[in-house]
Amino acid sequence: MGRTMAGKSTLLAALTGGSAERIGDGRPRYSRDVFAAPAVDLHDVEIVDTPGVGARDGADDVAQAMAEVPGADLVLWVASNDSFQEETAQELRVVALRGKPVVVALNCREPLVDDLDREEFLEDPDSVFADHEGHFKMIRSHLSAAAVRPVAEVMLHAEAARQARADGDYGADLWEASRLSALLAVLEQESRKRRTARRVLREADEVRSQAKALSGALAAVERETREIVDVGRRMREDQERRAIRLVDACMQRMEDDVVRLVGRRQGWPQNVTDFGPQVVEQWDTEQAALVAELDEALEARLSNLARAIEEAAVAVEREWTTAVRPHLKVTGMRDFRGLWKREAAGVAVGAGGALASMALGAYVGSLAGPAGTVVGAVVMGLGSLLVTPVRKKVQSLFTSRAEILEANRDLLRTEISKVLNELEAQVLAEVSGTIAGVLETLTTSHVRRAKAEAAALVVADLLACQQQVVDSAVSTLDHETVRCLLRVDGRPRLAASVGKVTRLPGVCILVEVLDEALAEAWLFPPSSPEFLAFGRTPSPDLPGASAMSYVLGLTEEVPALIRCRPDGIIVTTNAPAPIQVLEAWSATLSDHLGTPVKIVRPNAPRSVPA
Repeated sequence: MGRTMAGKSTLLAALTGGSAERIGDGRPRYSRDVFAAPAVDLHDVEIVDTPGVGARDGADDVAQAMAEVPGADLVLWVASNDSFQEETAQELRVVALRGKPVVVALNCREPLVDDLDREEFLEDPDSVFADHEGHFKMIRSHLSAAAVRPVAEVMLHAEAARQARADGDYGADLWEASRLSALLAVLEQESRKRRTARRVLREADEVRSQAKALSGALAAVERETREIVDVGRRMREDQERRAIRLVDACMQRMEDDVVRLVGRRQGWPQNVTDFGPQVVEQWDTEQAALVAELDEALEARLSNLARAIEEAAVAVEREWTTAVRPHLKVTGMRDFRGLWKREAAGVAVGAGGALASMALGAYVGSLAGPAGTVVGAVVMGLGSLLVTPVRKKVQSLFTSRAEILEANRDLLRTEISKVLNELEAQVLAEVSGTIAGVLETLTTSHVRRAKAEAAALVVADLLACQQQVVDSAVSTLDHETVRCLLRVDGRPRLAASVGKVTRLPGVCILVEVLDEALAEAWLFPPSSPEFLAFGRTPSPDLPGASAMSYVLGLTEEVPALIRCRPDGIIVTTNAPAPIQVLEAWSATLSDHLGTPVKIVRPNAPRSVPA
């Protein structure tokens, strides 16, 4: 792998004895596919050439190259001494983060077009390899960002090595001057000593990477689900408080309307001058006007209430979704999203989605429809209720007691007042019942939403349980991987004593063993492609002792100082490891021991992560 035009295909031809067909002509993205061939000088080793990374509009090339990484035992990263692109550095860090071992080959691009070029090169080959340390330092810094160090660093001239295989006159000299033999020595050692161990790690990591990706997806969905539920719960409570205030205010206004409109008719008998039969017709007209006014006023109040509740719900939704916008977007988990929508009835997921807009009826998410239905039912019921009793009272008053009305205006006023008082009490009771019904509808909606939130939290709990299952499986895989590595190295007794294992692929593996096995591991360290650091079971009385043995295995130096504090352990070391590597070791050791551990340099600030 490596940047475009770095000389990957030229190096492939040199290693495999292949033709120059894949070698570029100076244009970016010349090789656009994956090609594999056996190495000529290495037994049972296959070299895979991938498209270059870092080219403009080269996303497909990067995807093809990265697709080959999981199945590789080793990544040979080809850079050139003429440039190093930032886009290439990003891809290099991705490779390192995947835990793959990296051998860096810095290719010298001194031209060898004709005999004159070759003669000048062979006269002083070392001169073309000068001033390369800056390139290696930059590559190391990008690998260090992932807490990884290269397996080896080699500088070579790929074109000289390629020509050496076909040039009868200069072949031997070109081969020696190309320095390809240094790279072959590294690859030979890796193949001979670590072939099986590398393949153990490759097989384990293919499963491990998928499991960690699944665990991360489960954790992300669980976290975002809980965030959505939390936002929805607080939104629902806010909507509920505002709706209750609106309903209380509406009830007060409706009662005031009833008292005002009915009170106006208390003085109606004062305007009656003719107590003949026409008084009944006059009262019919008056009571019809009263019913119409009550109908209109109460309907308006209820309509305004529905509109106010809707506006308040929209305002609350806007405020909460502006303040916090959790998005549940997980590729490949559409079934889960469907389950979420079915279980949490009334839950709208996504941008602008509140956990249930304030609804007074059946269909969640629609505000005007349900509210209008409630208002319409209330108004029709109230109008019917008002007309019937008033008409009955009027008929009773003006038919059976007509002779009394003709005799006494005061008696008429008294009887009318009784009718109106009864009507007012009845309407106020109906208003109270209607408002109670509205509150019940709101409460039902809120209860339904609370149940939906509870159902969503159940789903989140299930996701957390599944994440624990996956993480436990990864721990078991790491444990068996270490035992397999030790058996491959011919250390069955040490493999049998392996306890807890914590692994950061490509960086280090921390292994807890019994005291007897720990002495064996110290005296006769096993060979492993990844750093193996051994330690004993943590002791509550001597927490720093376990940390010291692990740090000794990681740095191969006795720690300069160990301090045990209530907030964690600080280990000072003089080991020449990059800061990023020390931080990665610290985080891994903290997870392994279950207590904060910080590995620092003597002049570094002594702090323990929270």
